[in-house]
Amino acid sequence: MGFFNQLFGKKDFESGDTPDTMPWDARPSIYEHICAHINPDQIGLTEAGYQLPDEARINEGEELRWAAGALDGVMTHHGGNGNAQEQVQKTVSLLLSYCDQPTAANKYALYQHIVNESIVSMIDAVIASLLDEQKLNHERLYELAYSFMTETPDRETVKFGIAILGLYQVAENTPLFQTLGRHDEFTLYCAVALGNTADKTDLALWELARNVDGWGRIHVVERLAETENSEIKNWLLREGYRNSVLYEYLAFTCATTGGLLAALSEPHVDCELLTSAGELIEALINGGPAEDMDDYDDGAIVVDLFLNHIDSSAESLADFLHVCSIQQFLKNEEADWESRSERGWTAQRCEGLLAICNEILERPEWPDRVRTSLKSPVEQEFYAADQVARVLKLPTWNYQWKRLQEQPHDSSRWFHVMLACDETYISQVLDFAEQVLDLEQIASGADETLGIGAEFVQHSCLDCILQELRRFPGHGATLIATGLKSPVVRIRNMAVAALATWGEVASTFEPLKQAVEVEPSESLRHNMQKILKGEPLEE
Repeated sequence: MGFFNQLFGKKDFESGDTPDTMPWDARPSIYEHICAHINPDQIGLTEAGYQLPDEARINEGEELRWAAGALDGVMTHHGGNGNAQEQVQKTVSLLLSYCDQPTAANKYALYQHIVNESIVSMIDAVIASLLDEQKLNHERLYELAYSFMTETPDRETVKFGIAILGLYQVAENTPLFQTLGRHDEFTLYCAVALGNTADKTDLALWELARNVDGWGRIHVVERLAETENSEIKNWLLREGYRNSVLYEYLAFTCATTGGLLAALSEPHVDCELLTSAGELIEALINGGPAEDMDDYDDGAIVVDLFLNHIDSSAESLADFLHVCSIQQFLKNEEADWESRSERGWTAQRCEGLLAICNEILERPEWPDRVRTSLKSPVEQEFYAADQVARVLKLPTWNYQWKRLQEQPHDSSRWFHVMLACDETYISQVLDFAEQVLDLEQIASGADETLGIGAEFVQHSCLDCILQELRRFPGHGATLIATGLKSPVVRIRNMAVAALATWGEVASTFEPLKQAVEVEPSESLRHNMQKILKGEPLEE
């Protein structure tokens, strides 16, 4: 459990002695914290509500932080959530000791143990062991779980409390689960508890799903896969798949459970549903972490129906991009079309669908719509326009350059400017960078930091510049020299990669000679030495 010990820390709990002040008395509880940050007019919590009372302890000394619920989400979706038998046995033993003798010392011993574990990795095995205990004092276990869930300031004990309390199927606890579940860190556990507790499980899960949009929504929507409720199905189809992690996690569930085929089989489909259908189809085509288009038996007929509906109504840039994703899917010569043909993707159908895609994407009105949206102050609208412009090969430089000048410390704007930049504009861009970026702050000295956080905004801007400088050999000496002194490893790598395109002259670059002497990364120092010797870097 070394990884989890590092992640969750043992800083406050090293001693085996019972402290004078218990953790649940010394700090505010997570439950109180969440209650204080609920705004009835918005989903989830207020922004401050996502910073839990144990945040500082968990992230002490850590640059890379997990988003709420992300670690448990990755473990449950991508393996690694098996139980460690020794930890399970110790947990059960400490739990039984408390239930036999509910002393402060026994409660603290269990608390100390749980805080330093990952509950998701062992809770199923712990519960299975408890169910086999014939003499377990359930009243004491219930009281302990309730206390951990509502009174403690550390997330793993709250998760433990939710998981145990959910076994007892007490309907009065449903509001507690709905409240704690609004934070994505606890949604998984609350969803399971609601499945055991709520009178109308699907409705309870639906309420919870609408109050989260990250990993929490993924966990809850997956548990609605068997619903027969028509309202919930409609919501899944139109909104339920949308989350801040990846639509691909939920696209298959929402398309199948929501009845995408039946919805598109109707003679009239509203614009909202067509947009949702396009997003679902694109996510299924993208594939990745969950079932995709090749798992979707109705995929061919659904795409057929969608294109025939959108053919007469396509007008938004989102429509364009959805059709474009279908076009690329149909043009993929490396796919197993023989297998796909068995699921309806026949050569004749694909030829017809591709013709519809081509006709929609070649319509003359798209360029003007793109130019209009490139002027939009709405980020989402601008980025859609930028994507379409790339497909249509429309120039975007003037729009990108204007946006960068409006917000010169926005790294995403530097990224897009550098992508649109060519030899005509590169000197102009680099001069501007030297004027607006705090190069002295960036060049604070080589270190091995990841460069995450608000204090690295300037570094991120330089990063976006350097990664494209490889296309412009001989340009950007000042920025490369600055990058070589950045504490962010990636930026120094980008600076070296850019310098490597300079040819023999790179071996005489004085800032590189100075940088190699203090470079803490062995692999990067090796690359610096190769450039100084006039040797090419390995691809």
